[in-house]
Amino acid sequence: MAGIHLHPHDITDEGSSTVLKLIAGMKDVHYIFPQVNTIFERNPYPVGVLPHNPVRSHVMGEGTLHVKLDGPQAGEKLHRLYWQVDSSITEGADPLLDLIKEAEGTGYEIIPWVNVLNGKFHDPKARNGVVDFEQRPVEHWLCPNGPDVVSMWTYYISQIADRYGRRQFMIDRIRFPDWAGKQVSPRNLFSCFCPNCTNGMVRNGIDLGQLKLTMSTAAKLLSTGQYAQAVQQLKASADFQSFIAYRQASVSEMVEKLVHSIRQINPSIELWLDLWPPSYAWLLGQDYSRLTKSASRLKHFPYHKLGGGADVQGLIHYFADTEEEREEAFQAFLDFFGMDYSISYKQFCEKGFPIEFVKVENEKVRKLSQPETVIYSGVQMWNLHPEEFMEAVQAARSSEADDLLYYCYGWADLSLLEAAGKIAEQQED
Repeated sequence: MAGIHLHPHDITDEGSSTVLKLIAGMKDVHYIFPQVNTIFERNPYPVGVLPHNPVRSHVMGEGTLHVKLDGPQAGEKLHRLYWQVDSSITEGADPLLDLIKEAEGTGYEIIPWVNVLNGKFHDPKARNGVVDFEQRPVEHWLCPNGPDVVSMWTYYISQIADRYGRRQFMIDRIRFPDWAGKQVSPRNLFSCFCPNCTNGMVRNGIDLGQLKLTMSTAAKLLSTGQYAQAVQQLKASADFQSFIAYRQASVSEMVEKLVHSIRQINPSIELWLDLWPPSYAWLLGQDYSRLTKSASRLKHFPYHKLGGGADVQGLIHYFADTEEEREEAFQAFLDFFGMDYSISYKQFCEKGFPIEFVKVENEKVRKLSQPETVIYSGVQMWNLHPEEFMEAVQAARSSEADDLLYYCYGWADLSLLEAAGKIAEQQED
């Protein structure tokens, strides 16, 4: 059965009964993933309005925690690191509990969706943040090698499990930063160089001086429009490849430690993974093969209309101003990520990647993951026509994925929710 993501404002603004009624019209949804803590993202992203929200046309995520635990700053007394609780929660709201109560007896499984390494956290001793190659902090990101990350999330997840009666959780943002966020910042990719990471890289034989020189050279080439040369510089660097491998090991080890730590407290808790599509995931520290040893269910998001969920246009426009420069930058982008698509940047801006991107990425996920992994293909539900949506659903269903996970309820035009229901009826026939 399929699933769908929810944001806290969907529940507080529309009400749980309305939310469940509209989801019921989609016919085949079984899993609902309400967001526990938001990220700094416009809803919907990057433009548009919330089509059926009666209160607001859009919402800016503030990175805050939207569950009630043991106080206004849950975990503050137990951990050096803690998350800021949203003001709506301290004022009495409890969207997760509202949804769980409304869903009783309906057959829906409510699985909290947790953003692990990105949000509005407090780190008083500055032990856990991400630092780029020029020693600049990357705002709102935690390092997977941060000494307090696993203990903090062990506490939060076990507390949520106890208070809300949940046994399954989807963990997201289990990676290093990409180039997007409040603003486009490609330097985020060249991280992390915090003391924990630099010590670890040295132990793994990485020459930090040479690595930083490679990154500085690539940055200069990109800033002067030499995009293909920058790509070749990075691909040819043994230290950069070792840096990528270190990032992947760091994320995998964090997840392994988190799973072990949580099971020590509550062995019944199961974690799902929310990952980037394989064409990007390797760069951000996500190793499908190793991660799926810790969790047997995952969702990734091959949104072909949006470049696989990545802000491709934002990155291209950051470096290139003219039409010719943007075309050169885009072709270098495709080369760097190993995407063999014969499309121009203009075509990409108009239509995204070819629909085959969905099938190709799902085939990669199946090949890279452990054999028994259950794979959910993410389907875009905003900024596209119903016909395009149905095409994406059909592409996902004809691929190696086991089922679909829609992103997301609050951003979806009613015509797309209805289209999902029609597709489900066709599947039954």
